[in-house]
Amino acid sequence: MTKTSTKASGQVSEIDRLIELASDEKPHSSPRSSKIEEISASRGRSSNHALSLEDRKEPAPSMWRVLLQLRVLLPYLSRVLPLLERGVLGTNVLGGGGASHAPSADTSRFDRGIEDLQGAHRDLTTLLKSQTADIQQLQEQMTWLSRSLELETQRQEEISESVAALRRLVRAWAILVTVLLVALLGAVLFLTLSRVG
Repeated sequence: MTKTSTKASGQVSEIDRLIELASDEKPHSSPRSSKIEEISASRGRSSNHALSLEDRKEPAPSMWRVLLQLRVLLPYLSRVLPLLERGVLGTNVLGGGGASHAPSADTSRFDRGIEDLQGAHRDLTTLLKSQTADIQQLQEQMTWLSRSLELETQRQEEISESVAALRRLVRAWAILVTVLLVALLGAVLFLTLSRVG
């Protein structure tokens, strides 16, 4: 039980120390802060511009404190800025050429992916153009078919009208021929009856 309580008190003391370091106040009692106080006292506080968090007496955080807190982000920013620069500006000023620069991130996979997307876009554009041409040809064929259908309908109407006129003519001729035949038979019958009688 003593090991766990010592471990817990060790964790608490580390947590307390971190809280004290993060706060704006001066840490109360830690071996490190006492060493810093001794060093600064031995120097006679000649370095007032030193970047120690323990020397701060003002309640508002200064620019140095904010910059010290942001230094954790510097490795990430050094990797992200060349990518942003290359993507947004199309240049590579930050990551260019010197031996003192950190190696830039490998973007070959992204470049290949972008090239693949551009190729697919070109293929889709070509396919869309060919389909547009096919659709235009189909529209032309449909207009031609609709015109030919209209012409065919007009022809059929003309043919049906001429057939109806021909039927009327045939009926009129049939009636005329029948009347003439009846008249001829009547005349022949009348002549034969008048000779006989």
